[in-house]
Amino acid sequence: MIDDIKIYDNFLKDDELSYIIQFLNTSKWGMQRSDTTNKSHGSFLKLKVVEEEYFNTYLLNRILDVIGSKYDLATAYFNGQWFGQDGNFHKDGVPLSCLIYINQYDSDWGGFTQFKKSEKEQFIVPPIQRRLVVFPGDITHKAYAYSRQTCPMRISLAYKLL
Repeated sequence: MIDDIKIYDNFLKDDELSYIIQFLNTSKWGMQRSDTTNKSHGSFLKLKVVEEEYFNTYLLNRILDVIGSKYDLATAYFNGQWFGQDGNFHKDGVPLSCLIYINQYDSDWGGFTQFKKSEKEQFIVPPIQRRLVVFPGDITHKAYAYSRQTCPMRISLAYKLL
């Protein structure tokens, strides 16, 4: 494992997960690319929540309490990836990034996040529901969609911190 990556399982409480799922069920998504310079990579869904108090205050403070550090919020948004909508390797360009995995997960589905500090030092994190992953924004990483057409959309909530 890359030492800079911290994993906190069961970060989300039942009521928080319920609130988030209800929020997602009533929201409209937009499109994004993880690398706007490479047009050969497909787009995936994005839902900005940086203006939403629940996300920019309540959940942000929960993250900061868990990691024990003080950061400012640069942005927060949901990533949504259907089958075939893998991301590409990129860096976030902020001091600290956080991902919270939202939907159910089965180990047969894939959908992991791959981190790469070098060709020899790589690590994958399965997107287990309720899991918080915290990592320096300069670590190269990539999100993979679930591997089957019958799988649900893979959803993560991303926080970029300054």
